[in-house]
Order: sequence, then structure tokens, then C-alpha cells
Amino acid sequence: MKLLDRYNRVSLLATISMIVIAGIVYYFTISFILTNQVDKDLLVEENEIFDYVSLNHRLPQVFKSDDLKIRFTATPDSTIVRRIADSHFYDDQEHEDEAARMLTSSVRVGTQLYRINITESKVETDYLIRVIFMITLGLIFVLLVVLLLVNRTLMRKLWEPFYETLRQIKLFNLADRNGIHQVDTRIDEFHDLNREVTAMSQRVLQDYQSLKSFTENASHELMTPLAVIVSKLETLMQDSDVTERQGVLIGEAYQTVDRLKKLNRSMLLLSRIENKLMQDAEDIDLRDTVRKKVIEFQELLADKHIVIREDLEPHHIKLNRDLLNIMLNNLLGNAIQHNSPGGRIVVRLTGQQLSFCNTGVPNSLNQQTIFQRFHKSPESEGTGLGLTLVKQICDNYSFGFGYTFADQLHCFTVVFAN
Repeated sequence: MKLLDRYNRVSLLATISMIVIAGIVYYFTISFILTNQVDKDLLVEENEIFDYVSLNHRLPQVFKSDDLKIRFTATPDSTIVRRIADSHFYDDQEHEDEAARMLTSSVRVGTQLYRINITESKVETDYLIRVIFMITLGLIFVLLVVLLLVNRTLMRKLWEPFYETLRQIKLFNLADRNGIHQVDTRIDEFHDLNREVTAMSQRVLQDYQSLKSFTENASHELMTPLAVIVSKLETLMQDSDVTERQGVLIGEAYQTVDRLKKLNRSMLLLSRIENKLMQDAEDIDLRDTVRKKVIEFQELLADKHIVIREDLEPHHIKLNRDLLNIMLNNLLGNAIQHNSPGGRIVVRLTGQQLSFCNTGVPNSLNQQTIFQRFHKSPESEGTGLGLTLVKQICDNYSFGFGYTFADQLHCFTVVFAN
């Protein structure tokens, strides 16, 4: 969940909770105030009765009212307790009971004691309470909606520098040599974050360039000594005075140096690809190129008695021809080298992808390590850079490259960009 959504959700829940609590408190407060006002009206009516009896020595005449009823009842009970309580008011027009407040008191006229019941309807009071409460609730709801919209818009605006920095981090690529740029913002935290991320990206780029230059220069400088070593070994192998034991040792040294040459050549090529120095792409008939490549490997296929099946559809691709040859050499060579004697290879080409599937070990390879540099199986005599080169070429042209294992076939697939 995004931080902004999480914040809005917590803020909304907290606001609604506070509104509900405040609404309940507000409702009972208003109800108490208005009920207290009704009680005051009842006391006024009671005082008017007392004043009238005091002056006229008789009960006042009772007039009919829609929301007030006064009743006098002669009673011998001299222990009437004066009180105000909730009661019911019967509406003669609506023919129904309504909520009311009733004051119970007593008055003496001459020697006769009378019970006084003054009842006032609370219909108008309850209606007023509901109107006030609904208006207030409506205003609170409108205010809540406005606050949420303003808050959402404001928060998105405030977080724009962060999202811009995050976007640059996601797009950051060492091979593109594009660092992370400073984002203008008046938020101190985001300014500090972007400044540190920008400085870190520049340090990473500098370290990467230094390491890459060192690797390229070291590989280049090794070419001449290796060529000299190979020449010396070939001269020794042609010397008639070399014993059989010495010949074996010279042959082993020659093979080791030859692997070192291949490794050095692969490292130089990898450096050139990463530096985007091989970008002269041309339109190539991929089906024809794959067929020719299979013919080149016929001797190796025959030595291991491997059966190859081609399922090739017409497809043209824009790619550097040398890089395409390297990619096909590694994919097909890998399928042959890691195949079992008498196995099979299936080469499929469609408008979307090119795949090389081969038999071999009966279990899936570790997808976390097969594309790592210098990773190879113990029985392999390669440099461990073949698949790394293929993946780097695919990345260079925005192709997809992956591995699957199904039906006892190890498949390496290049997915062409749309």
C-alpha cells in the first residue's frame, strides 16, 4: 500500500471516529439545552398559577392549547413531591402520543389541596434538535470531503519530488552513464534525500567507469604477452629435443593459455558491448543465418551423435552481424557442449522469439546463477562468459532472455523487442 493511501485511510478513519463521537456529544448537549428550556417554560407556567391563586383565591381558567396541557386534580394527599420528568402528550389532532415533559406540583385554594400537572409537548423541541443536528452533520460531511480532496491534492503535490527521485532511481542504469539529477523542492527532507542520492549515483558511476576501464585496459594489455607465450610454446612443441614428458606438459600449458586467450577475448568483447561500441545494426534474415550456423556446427553434432531439428519461420531482425554470430555461436555451442551423447536439439524461430532447447542433465539449472559471469558447470571447459555475453547482447538491444526446463529439455529463449 502506498504511503499516501495509508495516510489518507488512517486520517479518514480517525476523522470519522472523531465526528461520530463529537456528533453524539453534540446531540445530547443540544437535547439537554432544549429540554432545560422546556423545563423553564414549565416553571414559568407554575409560577403564573401560584400568582393567580394568590391574588384571586381560586384556580385559573384552563385554556386549550396544542402543545400545553394543564390539569388540576383535587387530592387529599398532602405529600405530593414536586418534580419534572419525561412523559407523554396525547395529540388530539394527530391522535397519537408524543414525547413531552411534565411538571407535577400542588397548590392550596382555601382548605382544598389540588395536584397540578403541567405537560408540554417536546415535538417542536425534538424537531429542532433533528434539524440542527442534520444541518451540522451536513456541514461536517461537506467539510470532511473538502478537507480530504484538498489533503489528497496537497499531499500529491508535496510528494512529487520524492516520486521524481524514485522514478530516476528506477531508471538508473550504469551502462547508460546517466546519473540521478537534482530535483527542485522546498521540502528540506526531500531536498536532503535527493542530494544524497544524486551524490551516491555519481560515486557509483565513477567507480563503475574506473573498474570498467581497468578491466578493458588489463584485457587489452594481456593480449601481447599471451600471444608471445603461445608463440614460444608452439616453438617448443616443434623442437625435436623435447621429451615425451615435456611435450605433455607443454601441451597442457598451451591449452591453459588458449583458454586464457578466449577468456581475455570474451572480456574485451563484453567491455565493448557494455560501452555500446558495436551499434552498427543491419537488417538480417535470421532464419537464413540460423540455418547457416547449424551447418557450421555439423561436425560437432556428428561427433556426439546429436540429432537437431529446426522449426524456423521467416523473420528479419536489426542487429549487429558480429554480435548476432557471437550470440548464435554461444547458444548453439552451449546446447551441444552440455548435451548428452545421442541427445537432441530443437531450434525454434517465430516472429516473437528464438529458442534453443537441448537434452542434458535430468534436472533444472539454477536460474539465479546460470547468467552470472564465470559461472560454469564443473565438467565445462569454457570461460563461463558465454551466456553472460548473450544476455548482455540482449540487454543492449532490449531483448528478453530467459531459461526454462520442461519435458526434459533445457531451453534458452531470446524474446525480440516489439
